[in-house]
Amino acid sequence: MSEAASMIIDGVGDLTRRISDFGNSTPKYELLFQGYADLKLQPGSAVVILAPNSAEFLFHWIAILANGLVPCAIAPSTKSAFIQRLCDSLSISAVVGPQVDAARYQAKDSSRIGTFGAVVVQRVPPAYEAFDVLILTTGTSGSQTACVHSVDTLACNAGMTNRTLNIGAADRQLVVLPMYHSYGLITQSIGAMISGCELKIDGPPFNAKRYAEIIRDERITVSGITPTIARDLLEKDAVLPPLRSLSIGGDRMTRDEVGALLSKSFINELYVTYGLTEAGPRVSVLPAHKSLPETHDSVGLAFSGVETRIDAPNADGVGQLLVKTPSMCRRKVGGNISRQPVTDDGFLETGDLFTQDANGYLRYVARKSDVLIIKGEKINVRSVDQVARQHPDIEFSRTVEGEASSLVTLVWARDNKALDLDEIRKFMKASLRLHEVPDQLIQKQPDDFHK
Repeated sequence: MSEAASMIIDGVGDLTRRISDFGNSTPKYELLFQGYADLKLQPGSAVVILAPNSAEFLFHWIAILANGLVPCAIAPSTKSAFIQRLCDSLSISAVVGPQVDAARYQAKDSSRIGTFGAVVVQRVPPAYEAFDVLILTTGTSGSQTACVHSVDTLACNAGMTNRTLNIGAADRQLVVLPMYHSYGLITQSIGAMISGCELKIDGPPFNAKRYAEIIRDERITVSGITPTIARDLLEKDAVLPPLRSLSIGGDRMTRDEVGALLSKSFINELYVTYGLTEAGPRVSVLPAHKSLPETHDSVGLAFSGVETRIDAPNADGVGQLLVKTPSMCRRKVGGNISRQPVTDDGFLETGDLFTQDANGYLRYVARKSDVLIIKGEKINVRSVDQVARQHPDIEFSRTVEGEASSLVTLVWARDNKALDLDEIRKFMKASLRLHEVPDQLIQKQPDDFHK
């Protein structure tokens, strides 16, 4: 067992005193550990956790890890049809969650582990190693793909985040971001495990009034949000109790937005970060509260120990950002992965276009054409279009960003027939994650077709 795994697993007794939520009491960790042992899965077998944010979620994650199994968290709203395909794509052996039952997954047996149902969907040779962790990609590589991290790489990135954002044992941290995404799980939850701070778990969905009440009532000092949440707070002119540290990551922030947040009296330290799941996730940070205004349109400088470079920059200095970090995933897996996104000299290809000035400040420019950010979520439009084209009435589709950050799929019918767009949307919904389902489908005529 690695040092990082030992620190988390052997320290679980202390974690039960430091981690809490707003729900019912959490089952004893020893019972969760034994429940996974009773599944009798081989070490390295992967287990999907289909559950909302909670302390119990986090202790299931640890109990899976402690049994030499490989946790893979996924949004609780995910459809069973999607999960069944995911099990094939990623060699998943079991699925657990509050609403999991055997019939839904065509499994013979089910059991209860804590308040979660558990089903073994297949007993296949393990595709991973003990103390590996699967983190689903958020859209950059498609719906059925994941990054294979080790606990060591995740703890490494969480540690870098703690040091850079000055998070320590005296803090009280609030997580409202989804714990099935890398920011909520790694930089906040695992970060709290290794920093010694207290962790309070809530949400999603996000509610500004509730957020303020929790910060006040629980004496929260540290929290992290997405740019979408930050903009919501600005639009509502929300007033929060004082926070020592607020970090923002997941999408681009404008200079004006950063300035508007800094003008709020309740924010002491404001950190704007950039990262991606493959990197573990965080790569760079801008401590906006002590940075010059002309840098507020950037994501700051790379973390200490992280190397960056711009690949094949054009005349304006724009090129793909390459990253070399000790917290990089070991590999990517899934049906859509044709090659590993790593250069011969060990740099990760981010798929994001950046500039980097003479002082090292990184500025986001755009994403490669296959990836959109809709309402703060990365969406791989190839995956959406692949699902649409599986419908027998559709000849071709193209997914684009619509008005007000909506997701729109343009569809062309076979034989120019009239399409039932509501039925097609339901068809797509069965195979996509909730944020990947188009807000609108539009039927196009043959003469509108342009490759």
